[in-house]
Amino acid sequence: MLGSLALRRFVPCVLTLLVFRLGLGENRSHAARWGDVDSQRAKLLEAVKMGILSSLGMDREPRPAQKASDEELRKAYQLYRGKLQEVRGNSSQVMRGTRPITSTVLFPDTVELVKVQHRRWYRAVFQKNPDIQTELMFTQAELKISRRVLDRPISAEPKARHALKVKVDGMKPTHSAAWTQIKKRANMSSTQEAMLDISPEVGKWLRTDGGQALVVDVGIAVRKGAPEANPTISLDLGLRASRKTRVSRSNKEDDCDEQGWCCRKSLTVSFKDIGWMDWVVAPAEYTMHFCDGTCPHNYKPASMHTQVKSRLYQITKGGTPRPCCVPAAYEPMVLMHYDSRGKLKLTAFDDLIVSKCHCA
Repeated sequence: MLGSLALRRFVPCVLTLLVFRLGLGENRSHAARWGDVDSQRAKLLEAVKMGILSSLGMDREPRPAQKASDEELRKAYQLYRGKLQEVRGNSSQVMRGTRPITSTVLFPDTVELVKVQHRRWYRAVFQKNPDIQTELMFTQAELKISRRVLDRPISAEPKARHALKVKVDGMKPTHSAAWTQIKKRANMSSTQEAMLDISPEVGKWLRTDGGQALVVDVGIAVRKGAPEANPTISLDLGLRASRKTRVSRSNKEDDCDEQGWCCRKSLTVSFKDIGWMDWVVAPAEYTMHFCDGTCPHNYKPASMHTQVKSRLYQITKGGTPRPCCVPAAYEPMVLMHYDSRGKLKLTAFDDLIVSKCHCA
């Protein structure tokens, strides 16, 4: 199995090669056509996917036959939050000027069946999580609803656009969705899931003072003669560090100007967009960074050796390599995912997210 060292070596090399070939480096105009930009993003994301899978010792994405139970998920998220605190506390590199996206999951204190008509209405009551730091800024909230189908295969389920209706805090239903169908595995119950964006309602709730609960009513269309398993309901919150908490810095890592000098560039990686939501549980997305640009004499030198190397490049008029723009520090990240055996696992990467660049 390849370790995190392999990821450190693999991803920057692939990204550097892509940056050079795709025109993100010093010898190409920054006025790229939109088609080129889309192609660049696709290739960068593919490099990230290859790097992560290689570091996990996998040659392809795992396909878990059965998802974890509610109790297993609760315990896993507790371990996940603890691991995040551990790796961030142990990290010797202090992040400066970045605003990474993280996620946290809220489970309701109670879920009760409150009414049955044409729909079975379940009421989920959420409380504010005191672990959410006040300096984190809310960005998005998705309501996740899942249920196990006990009596018949998924293919027999009608694909109704309004199979689900949701109302928040007693208001009229303003959200509706269809079930996302997940194929049945051998001798195992099938699962249906749905994700609804309720960011405006959750954002308003989080901004209110006091301990007011968030009440979410979920209406599920009744299937005649079919036993109903209670759904699992949770809130996936996207959080980002507030601009107010940004620490001033002298080297301004993300200020990439037209000079094309060494700096840190960014790309948001959404596990949903790359089709990994069925095996990557958390985080929902993260901001990757890569180092790109030229290294003129005495610009961000990593060491005395770098200055000598730069001087030698000038003396030989390009006969020897000049310093390269490479990562100088990293931010840790924890991935909660299913492994190749279908088991939930936490994997910490201490050298995946670049926090600083220099010339070496």
